[in-house]
Amino acid sequence: EHHVDARNQVRLRGSTVFICLLNGLLNHGDLTQRLLEEIYQQHYQPQTAHRADHSSFGKRLASIKPAFFAAIYAHLHQRMAPQATAGETKALRLRWADATSVLLSAKLLSFGLLSGTRRQQGQYRAVKSVLALHEDGLPHLLHVCRDPSETGDSVALGRTMHQHSQPGDLWIFDKGVHGRQRLLDIAEAGAFFLTPHGCQTPHGCQGVRVGKVLWRSEEPEPSALPAEGQPAFVPLRAEQVVFENSRAGAEQRQKWAKLPLVLVHGLRFDVRAGLWKPLTLMTNLPPSTEGSQAGPYTWGQLGELYRRRWDMETLFKFLKQHLSYSHLTSRSENGIQV
Repeated sequence: EHHVDARNQVRLRGSTVFICLLNGLLNHGDLTQRLLEEIYQQHYQPQTAHRADHSSFGKRLASIKPAFFAAIYAHLHQRMAPQATAGETKALRLRWADATSVLLSAKLLSFGLLSGTRRQQGQYRAVKSVLALHEDGLPHLLHVCRDPSETGDSVALGRTMHQHSQPGDLWIFDKGVHGRQRLLDIAEAGAFFLTPHGCQTPHGCQGVRVGKVLWRSEEPEPSALPAEGQPAFVPLRAEQVVFENSRAGAEQRQKWAKLPLVLVHGLRFDVRAGLWKPLTLMTNLPPSTEGSQAGPYTWGQLGELYRRRWDMETLFKFLKQHLSYSHLTSRSENGIQV
């Protein structure tokens, strides 16, 4: 289907490359091209009678179509997803999004974003990847950054989420995507978002005007440490708002009025500091008529959804420490995508 074996000059079938990569990731530490050569010679060369050294793997990774590997992953995901979500019916598709970077000397890597950092070894490049984690726990590669403007998360994440948005998606991400136009683009694609409200962003770009208070807690603010099983986010107040800028004209006001928002003011427990700290979440999920929730989630559940964003950090640690991503087995753009 993907023609990965067409005009194959290094005599490494696409399926063989996949199996060698999988073998190396599962059974070894840092995955290198020389390790791929050793795996091939031990397990597969006697069966094929074809020689392949580390340079053969380097050439193959630089040219083989990443879509082949994406299709294998999609096939496995399709088979596993019904088991992971058996018995569940969800109105929204939850997608936690974030970006991670790997730094390498510019002398070794021609692809990537210039980091601007100078050390004794010279300038560095960053390979920045945007990933999404779905509710079933399986990650998906959305984008490998190429444009210098994608150094900032507002462009890299915002643009990528917009391009991949489908009606019914709920994107959950950190406050790095503060540009209101990025948020409007996601909403106009039929998707929803949940992110911290950026009160101190440049130029006041997330200034809001409060329309009405939807809900106010009657419980006292927490002061003691949360007991086991208790929520780490306590909602205090929910407001319906729209973006506002005192310098904006009538046309701009009409534009931002198309994006009705809800702010959920609350307290989150900071485990490191051992204190309750303010946290305001912002979403475009529609509030219920009685003001008790946004979309299918209560105010407290929205805080729990955002707390689960930490799973992205765990994923990045897993990719770098156990799947050899920090090592970059291939330094070509094509190989990095593979």
